Amino acid sequence: RAWRAVLPALAREAVPALLAAGRAAEAAQLLAGLPQPQQADGRFRLLTAQVLLARGEPAAARAIFDTGFEIADLREGDETLSDTWYAIAERLVADGGPVTEDVRSRARTGHPLPERYEYRMRPV
Repeated sequence: RAWRAVLPALAREAVPALLAAGRAAEAAQLLAGLPQPQQADGRFRLLTAQVLLARGEPAAARAIFDTGFEIADLREGDETLSDTWYAIAERLVADGGPVTEDVRSRARTGHPLPERYEYRMRPV
């Protein structure tokens, strides 16, 4: 029982590490093993979007953002939301092709970051 309380904290740290190592399938399995209340938590919704993006499913990742979520402990100035949003937008605009500077520019113009996800503290 004690491991169930620790699992969300471990997943919160392990999923980004697995993604950085190119192990998106394992990250997805870890998230799928979380209890349902944790899966609905905003932090884990963001991690799920990042996993979907890493697995080549930018439309599914975007759907998570479109549905909406909130990360209660996200600090002002954290750019995780905006970085993930624009990475998704770039992959959608690229439509399976390479992400070039032109694609990045069109992604930012065509897919502006919704205000509810704006935590950056620098000019954009």
